[in-house]
Amino acid sequence: MDGKSEMKKRKKNNKNGELKLENKDVYPCEKCDYTGSKKTVFQHRRFKHEGIRYPCDQCDFAATRSGSLKTHKESKHEGISYTCDQCEYVATYSSDLKKHKESKHEGIRYPCDQCEYAATTLATLKQLW
Repeated sequence: MDGKSEMKKRKKNNKNGELKLENKDVYPCEKCDYTGSKKTVFQHRRFKHEGIRYPCDQCDFAATRSGSLKTHKESKHEGISYTCDQCEYVATYSSDLKKHKESKHEGIRYPCDQCEYAATTLATLKQLW
């Protein structure tokens, strides 16, 4: 591709955990095989190819995103954690607690459209593609 967007059908999950196809403009990274939306390709280039880092002032950790540095400080240095209200699971990140609740308590699954497999997370399903 030459830097122009290409229209592709991409899979997106809805609130019920079901996958649906949608049309999206897909842009390439000029330095590798990565493709994504205009915004994600821009972020990808900054973090992967330009070496932008946000160092922690309390340890040797360096994040590629300012939000990741904030989350790191909260979990590692301030002791902030997220406890499931339905079991004893404790997460370091709120996103991990959300994924836990969806897969363990809400039964959300991401079925493969090529076989009978159903993943508990979209990231796991994407590993098949």
